[in-house]
Amino acid sequence: LSSVKKSHTTGGSHLASSHSLSSSTKRSTFFGNFFGSSLQPPVPEKPRLVSCVVCMDEERPVHRTAKLKCGHRMCYPCLKRNFKLSITDPQNMPPKCCTADHIPLKHVEHLFDTAFKQTWNRKLAEYTTRNRIYCPSRNCGEWIRPEDIRRGEDGRKYGRCSRCKTKVCYVCHGRWHYSRECPRDDETNQFLEQAKREGWQRCHRCKHMVELQEGCNHMTW
Repeated sequence: LSSVKKSHTTGGSHLASSHSLSSSTKRSTFFGNFFGSSLQPPVPEKPRLVSCVVCMDEERPVHRTAKLKCGHRMCYPCLKRNFKLSITDPQNMPPKCCTADHIPLKHVEHLFDTAFKQTWNRKLAEYTTRNRIYCPSRNCGEWIRPEDIRRGEDGRKYGRCSRCKTKVCYVCHGRWHYSRECPRDDETNQFLEQAKREGWQRCHRCKHMVELQEGCNHMTW
């Protein structure tokens, strides 16, 4: 009995050791896998590079460009440059690419702060208004909005500067005058004399001088 017990004890001890070694090996393998190769940071994929139609840089990340309706791509720096230029250049307002289609604002909305957006919206309204007039005051020069242009009791149109409140003649764009005829300086008189000799006419709508190149003398709008 003592022999059997000893043998049983030894066998039990051996089984326990074997089981313990197996478990230890499994734990070691598990932690080795967990903290080893499986946790290696993935190698980031290189972004696809495209060409900007403006600066011609061929290595612009695609996610840093805007795809326009014409099919061209424009990088963010060039987009910002074009929109900043547009607030000082009426010919570039609103910005375009190679067609008459305007660049959608969704492409630049995240590139500018609120202050710039407000300035741009004001300039868009100004530059897209036909026959614009400005305050003639030397220290002002504010654009007179269409809603600030009215017609007086005598039927004459005038504008009121929203900044300095100067009243402006809609015809000559100078300070308001009570006579129906706009005042003329010497330079204006000389110009009108030349216009008469050359056969120029004044546009009935914008009041600018125009020269006939072909067709009849009938003026239409």
